[in-house]
Amino acid sequence: MAFDKIDRMITGDNGDVFYEFSSDGHQILYYMPHNEVRSNLINYGFTGPTLLVFPDRKTDFQGLRAAAEETGLLRVAKEEGVGIILVNPQGESFEGEEPGAYEAVTANLGIAQENFRDGLAIMKNEILPDEQRYNILGACVRMYVYGFGSGADYLAKYYLRKVEGSAVLGDLGHADLSMVSVTLSGLSVLPAPSENDLHIVSVGNPEEAERILRESGAEVLVREDTDLYRDFYEFAGCWRRWTGKVLPAYNYASEGIIAKAESVMLPISDDNEIFRRRMFFLRTKEHRVGYVTFYDKNLDIEHEKHPLMLVFHGGGDSAYATASLAEWPEIGQREGFITVAVEMHLRVSAKEVAALIDHLKEEYAIDETRIYATGFSMGGIKSWDLFEQCPERFAALLPMDAIDYVGNNCFGAKTDEVNQKTMVPLFYIGGVDSFGVELPMHHERAIERLQYVAKVNRLKKRFDVRLEDKESWEDPLMAVAGDRTEVLHDPMFPESVYTAHYYDSEDGKCYTCLLGVTHHAHEIRPFTNNFAWNFVKKFKRNPDGSIGIDA
Repeated sequence: MAFDKIDRMITGDNGDVFYEFSSDGHQILYYMPHNEVRSNLINYGFTGPTLLVFPDRKTDFQGLRAAAEETGLLRVAKEEGVGIILVNPQGESFEGEEPGAYEAVTANLGIAQENFRDGLAIMKNEILPDEQRYNILGACVRMYVYGFGSGADYLAKYYLRKVEGSAVLGDLGHADLSMVSVTLSGLSVLPAPSENDLHIVSVGNPEEAERILRESGAEVLVREDTDLYRDFYEFAGCWRRWTGKVLPAYNYASEGIIAKAESVMLPISDDNEIFRRRMFFLRTKEHRVGYVTFYDKNLDIEHEKHPLMLVFHGGGDSAYATASLAEWPEIGQREGFITVAVEMHLRVSAKEVAALIDHLKEEYAIDETRIYATGFSMGGIKSWDLFEQCPERFAALLPMDAIDYVGNNCFGAKTDEVNQKTMVPLFYIGGVDSFGVELPMHHERAIERLQYVAKVNRLKKRFDVRLEDKESWEDPLMAVAGDRTEVLHDPMFPESVYTAHYYDSEDGKCYTCLLGVTHHAHEIRPFTNNFAWNFVKKFKRNPDGSIGIDA
C-alpha cells in the first residue's frame, strides 16, 4: 500500500516538516524534524528506527511536537535521522476502538533509493509523471511503539503478540509486522498478551499488569518516570527484528565505531548510462554522491594508512542497511580497515567509483595496495562491473548473491570494454534457495560468468560444462568442484551447509573462492562476510599492478 496523497503539509522555518495522511479511516500525523545527519542524502529508512505513537486522546501537530520534545522522543528522531508517526483514534480516545490502527501505519511504510525526501519515499508514475504515491520512510525491522493512556490500553489489548500482514517492505520479504519494543504508560486495564518476544517498558503501571507482562515471555523494564531518550538507548532501541528473530541492533556509538554521513561532487563519466541516456537534456557535468564512512574511534585515519572496503547495497535497500546487516563496520573495527558504504550507487558508474576512491584517499589515510569492494544483489553486480572495468584498482573483490552475463552492467546496459587479462582475487557467494540467479545450477549466465573468471584468473579448471548436463556435474551447485573444498557451519543458521570451493590458478596459487550455501535465500549473513574477509585480506595490489600475498 501507499498513500495516494498528502492531506496536509506544513514546513517550519527551521526545516521541520509535518504531514497528515489518511489510511483505513485513521488520521496519521507524521513529524519529520530537521537533523544534522543528511537524511535527504543518506537513506535511513531501513535501519533507522520507526517511532510510532498511540496518544491518550486525539492530537494535532502542535501537541505531537510538544509531546515529542517533552518525552525525549524528538532527540531520538533527530539523532537517528527519522520522523515520528502518530496515529489518532477514530473517536476522541482509543477506548472501545477495534484493532486496525497499527496495520494502517505499517502498511504504508517503505523505502526508495532515489526519490526520498523529508522522511517520505516517493513513488512516481513513469507513464503519468504528475501522479505520485507516498510511503513513510521506514520498515518494521526496527518498530518501536509508544502508548499513553487509552493508547497504551489499546496496544495492551490487541498488539502484545505476533502481528503479520501486508507491508511494502518487511525484512527482505518477511511480512512480520510485530513490534520490537513497546512503551506502555498509564495503563487502566490489565494487558492481554500472547506469548511473545517483545521488549516492554512499563511506566507507572499496576504491579499486576507488570506481572502479566513478564509471564508472557516479554523482557520488561519498569520505570517510574518518562524519559524515552534514555529508554531507547539503554533498552528499547538495542534490539531489531530480523528473519523472525529478535537480534541486537546496531549502536555504533556504544561500540566505539564512528559513522559519518558524507558526500562528494563527482564528474559524470562517459560510462554513466543514467545521465547519458535519461538526463542528457540537463547538460549537467557532475552529480552528488552520498556515502557513509565507518571506522573505529581509535583508528588514526590521518597518519597511519589503512585498508579500504567499499560496500554497495542491493536494489531494494540502502547503503547503511547493507553495511550494517552484513556487519562490515564491526569487521572493519576488528581488522583495522575503513568501511565506506555508497548510497544510490545505481547512479554511479565504475569509473566514478574509481574517482570516489581518489577522493577518499584525499580525506583519509588509505593503503592504496589494499582497496577492496563488495556488494549484495545489485551491489554484487556493481562489484562485477569493477572486476570488468577497473580491476587494477582493487586488491580483491567480493560480489555477493548476484551474477549476470559478462558485460552486463548495473545500468542494464552493455559494457564496451571488459577486462580480459588483469587477475583479481575473488570471493563470491550464492544461495541455493534464491529467487534470482546466483549459482551455475540456476542459469546458464552463471556458468558463462564463471568461465570468464576462470579465463581472467587463469584457473586450472575452466568450467567447460552445460546447464542441461547438470545431473552429471561433479558438484551440484558450482558445476565444477574446487581443487579443494571446505564445509562450514553457521551457528545462527544450523540448517545451512556452506561449501567453499578453492580454485588454484596456473601459478599454483589460490586467488579464487566460490561459496555455495544450502537453505539460503537472497539474503545477507554476517557469517559469510567474516569468512570472505579472512580469505581476501591476505591479497594486495602492488604498485606495479601485480598481486601480492601476505604470508
